[in-house]
Amino acid sequence: MEVGACLSEKYQYLGLKGEVTEIACKTSIYTHQTDHVDYIVLGILVTYMLWVTFASLYDLCKRYDTPENYKTFATSSAGTMITAFSVPSNWTKLKSENKSPAAEKLKCVQGIRVYMTFLVILVHTLLSVTGSPIANTKFIEEANDRKDLLGEFSKRGVYILSFHFMMSTWMLIVSMLARADRKEPLTIDFIVKSIIKRYVRLISVLLVIIGLFATWFRQLPYGPLWIGPCEEAERCRQNWWTNVLFIQTWVNRYYMCHIVSWYIGVEMQFYIISLVLITLLIKMGRSKIPYVICVLLILSILGAFWDHYRHGYPSSLAANPEDVYRLQFNKQPQWHDHFSSFIGNFSGSLLGILFGYILYMYGRQRIFTSSIHEYIWWVLSVGTLTVVASLPFFVDVDRSPATSALWVALTRPLFAFGIGILILGMSEGLGGVIKWACEWSPTYYLAKLSYTVYIGHPILQHIRIGLMRHPVHIDEVTMIIILLADIAAAFIFALLLTLLFEMPFNELANMMFRTKRISESDKKK
Repeated sequence: MEVGACLSEKYQYLGLKGEVTEIACKTSIYTHQTDHVDYIVLGILVTYMLWVTFASLYDLCKRYDTPENYKTFATSSAGTMITAFSVPSNWTKLKSENKSPAAEKLKCVQGIRVYMTFLVILVHTLLSVTGSPIANTKFIEEANDRKDLLGEFSKRGVYILSFHFMMSTWMLIVSMLARADRKEPLTIDFIVKSIIKRYVRLISVLLVIIGLFATWFRQLPYGPLWIGPCEEAERCRQNWWTNVLFIQTWVNRYYMCHIVSWYIGVEMQFYIISLVLITLLIKMGRSKIPYVICVLLILSILGAFWDHYRHGYPSSLAANPEDVYRLQFNKQPQWHDHFSSFIGNFSGSLLGILFGYILYMYGRQRIFTSSIHEYIWWVLSVGTLTVVASLPFFVDVDRSPATSALWVALTRPLFAFGIGILILGMSEGLGGVIKWACEWSPTYYLAKLSYTVYIGHPILQHIRIGLMRHPVHIDEVTMIIILLADIAAAFIFALLLTLLFEMPFNELANMMFRTKRISESDKKK
């Protein structure tokens, strides 16, 4: 009360009257004390790291043997288990490059994946700066009103995730069509195994991040703003199970653990639905695939329009400091109905099925065969992407609830369509400098870290905010420096997560099903 009265008196000349509801100063008595959950998670992580250390050292020792003996070891039952968790073996796999004709044709996808990851980190860096102590607060106030790419993208840029939804189902339908052509059955057993493999790959890193958030993340050295990030730690203690089941966008969504995991939940839901849908369509006759997908695409756009229109939301979601500081935007219905909604993002997955079908069925022949076709390709790809990114600069898309809903319903499918056409053209050699940038060799390896970058970088940004002790002056140059630091830290952290967790468990799932297939074939013999 005394502090509140003091501040009100101090700033009375500005017409301000404040109320202090909580003192966040550091004291000798810390709010979050260690408990049995912290030590259980620590014990699991230490035990796991000891196993990884043993596997890595044992694998290294075996590598000094003759190549024939090492190959015998690596292909044995014990050897495959050890090498799956060996950091040197996983590092070798990470450095390897797929030179198959199909992979070379879609090499541009890896570059796009990396650049989209940069944009995701950019948005989250802007949000983290908005919620941190700023000396020149006018900069943040004006940023929300800026009519340029930086200002608008932070409020509308969720459409870029349509690319990731699209590529997930694109790769899925290509592999399933190839499987059908090899006369391998698309059975319930295949569907269940595919879901389990996908689940294992996604859940390992997610569990590590959730475990850190819920336990030892709270014990780091902290500053006066540490209470905001720690609220997410408390949510992870209560709602971790929704992330494990990938239902965080449906159950207790206003108290979601690890907010960016909404994308992982929705992607897993799309994967399961697409897996079943593609199986049914292939059994019905693959010629029906484009027609069914187009109908579903139209229905998804209409559904997204109606869902946005009936709530009367604007087409953007501004990042206000009071919402970002303690992650309160997660409690806004618009964030869930607009940004992380199932129906709003479904168009990307549907377009992935459509483009994957086109590439598989017609990829052996050129689609863009003349100069006119090339001009059309530029308009449909780069032109569409330019319209999606820049139209709000010149047209008031929020003139009415109907125009807002229309723009929101169209941006994600238009963006996915533009990217899909771009990929098809670059697979045929079009694109010039764009193709060169997307196929730049470093992006191929960085793209392998994209999932762990996405899921891991927010915890680093939380730590950066929580450790701040005083306000900082922010301008465009400072923002660039912070962004570059966030990108570098995110990829370094992601490299560790990939080598230690994602790759071992991904290989474990592959090994389990591979062993089962061999045993079944042996039985037939």
